[in-house]
Order: sequence, then C-alpha cells, then structure tokens
Amino acid sequence: MIQGILAHLIFTPSINIPLGLGTIETFPWALLFCLSPKLIVDRVYVYLMLAFALSAGITLAMYGNSLAVVRSYFAILNGSLIFFRIMGASKEEFLTIIKALIVVFGINAFVSVIQLVGWFPDFIEPYYKLFVPRFTPESLTGGRGVGGLYAEPAYSSYAMHFMFAFMILWWRLNPFHRRGAIAFLLMLTFDIFVNKSATGTAFLVVLFISFLDRKTIGKFALASLAFFGLVLWVSEYVEEPPRALELVNNLLFTWDTDDIYLTLMNESGHRLISILSAYKYGLENLLGGGIGSWPVTSVNAMEAMGLESFEIYYFLEFNDGYFKGIRPTAFAAGLFLEVGLLGTVAFCFSIFRHLWKLPYLTDPFWRAVFNLFLFSFLLVGTIGDPLPYIGLSMAYLATTKFKRSELELN
Repeated sequence: MIQGILAHLIFTPSINIPLGLGTIETFPWALLFCLSPKLIVDRVYVYLMLAFALSAGITLAMYGNSLAVVRSYFAILNGSLIFFRIMGASKEEFLTIIKALIVVFGINAFVSVIQLVGWFPDFIEPYYKLFVPRFTPESLTGGRGVGGLYAEPAYSSYAMHFMFAFMILWWRLNPFHRRGAIAFLLMLTFDIFVNKSATGTAFLVVLFISFLDRKTIGKFALASLAFFGLVLWVSEYVEEPPRALELVNNLLFTWDTDDIYLTLMNESGHRLISILSAYKYGLENLLGGGIGSWPVTSVNAMEAMGLESFEIYYFLEFNDGYFKGIRPTAFAAGLFLEVGLLGTVAFCFSIFRHLWKLPYLTDPFWRAVFNLFLFSFLLVGTIGDPLPYIGLSMAYLATTKFKRSELELN
C-alpha cells in the first residue's frame, strides 16, 4: 500500500511533509520509493556515489557548510536513483506506476484550470499551503500562469511534459497524425494559456521536432509559421501576454539591446549565466569544486564569464548588483560545477550505458523521450527533480520489456 501511494507522490515532488526544516522545494518521495527490494542498483553507480560522498566530505572540511553539502549530495541521489528503482519494477508494478502517472497528470491539469478561472476553494488553500508553501490559488502576475499541484508554473511544466512524453510513447501519439496532432494542440494550449511557462513550450517543441523527417518538413514549416503568427498577434493585442509567447517575441522579434548575448542572459534571469559558467568551470577544473561547494564556486564561475554582475538584471534586483551563490538549474551543469568534467562523464556512463542499444534513429517515440531528457539534463530543469529519470526509465521499460501491445491496462 505504501509503495502504491509513493508511486503517485514521486510525480509530485513539490508536495512535502511540513517537518519544520524550512521550505523544501523537492521532497525526497523518490528516495522513499527506492526503499524497496525491487531496487537493483548498478555497481558503477554505487562506486560513483561513494566517490561523490568522499567529495562531499572534502567540501565539508574545506567550507564547513553542512547544509549545502547534504542538499547537493541528496539532490543528485534523489534525482537519479529512481532510474534504477523503476528499472527493477515488475509488470504489475509498472502498470500501477503508469496509472499513477495518468491520475497525477489529469488532477494537475484539472487543478490548473480551476486556478486559472479563480474557482479554487478558499477553505482548501491554507491547508494545501502546509504541504506546498509557495502554492497560489490564482495565476501569477507578469504573464505567468498557474502551478497546479506544484510550487510554481515551471515545476508543473517539468512534470507535465515528462508525463506527456511517456504518454506519447505509450499510446504512439505522432504529432503528424490525427490523434497525436490533437494531443499536441491540447498540450500547447495548456502551455500557452494555462501554465504559461516558456520552459513548457520549449519542452513541447523538443518533443515535436523529434518526429521530423523528410516527409513532414513541410507540415513543420506550416506549424512554425502559425505559431510565430500567434506570437506576433498576442504580443501586439493582448495587454499582458503569456510569458511563453512574450519570451519568444522578445528573443526573435524585439531586441532590447544590440548585444544578443546579454539579451539572452537577461531574458533567462539567473539561469543561463549560472549554467554556462558552470560548464566553463567544469572544463577548467576537471574534478569540479566538490559536492556542496556551489555557494562559493558558482560565484567564482560567474565572475570568470567576463560579464559585470550589474549587467544582469536579476542580480541588480535581488542582490544589489553583486553575484551571489546560485546552484545551476540543469543537472549536468550542477555536476560540472561540483564534480567537473570527469565526474560528469562517469555519471553519464553509469546511466546512459543502459540505453545505448535502444533504437534512437528508427523509433521516434523513444527518440522524443530521450531528447526531452537530454534537453532537461543539459539546459533546464532542477538537479534534484526525479521526473526526468522516471520518464526515461519508464520509456526504457515500455520500449524493451513491457510493450503496450503485449500488456493491457485493466
């Protein structure tokens, strides 16, 4: 029964138990789910986590920031260990996890719409905020949307698109066929007018492009023209356009400065500079700064980028124009910062070596899930979020071991 409940909660990491330890953005439901005899851990992964633990110990001795060290180590563990736990699932449990995914996806979509129209019950809000402190019962300002069951629209978007990616694979929803086109249009509508997350729209584009081939390039061109037309129309005539469309308009059609590089930096808040600086730091320091060193090394990394801190609006607004320690949002960037190029390559080997034999070039459904994972892993996402690894492992099982044509959902 407990594992059945956890099978639902692993899809909602924003929901946490109020333990009085401060705000926890990603609760370790995934780690709790891994406490099962069905967890079959790869030996390479075990050795790697032991090496990361040693790195964490060295960092603790150097800087003495135990909270940062513990958060960093368990974020990596919480995000990735679930991959091996789901890989060991039986047929019955795999179907249970699929049903849980569908339930959470549906509830989140419903709650999001309720929030959007302002119908979320007032008497529920204070109780739900005990479990999701940053929950808001209505749309956020500035063209931002709603978060549904999650702490903010971006977190909801991460979860919804990895769940959607698995649904694409499970039900074979090709966007260039009728059923798939309807599903993608509904998801696009959700992204633009409900969730309003620019990240969600980017995720959907990655999934869409994964199905491109020579026969569909014309349809893709028409769809792109229609989307850009929507961007221009909404940006022109809507007083507060959705953040997703506003960002596309700012990047492609209206430049606030002649410096494209600086424009991209500012449009992303702190994300792009923290990610790019982390990659640069990891290439120059092959073992990184150590697990949990990000409060110090991230500042050093950003200072080495050649940009003045006051040129980035985020730091001007939130830290008086000075760089402050920021953990990169992308999983790979976080690894580059803390364990360097060598540690990141070892981590990738421990995960990706199980995927090399899958038909990336010939199966667009698997390719879509894997591309979305890579996009999240390298560029966006949250380092402790288990959803990318849950989606990846579920897609692996659905492609190799538990194909839908051989199973039935009762």
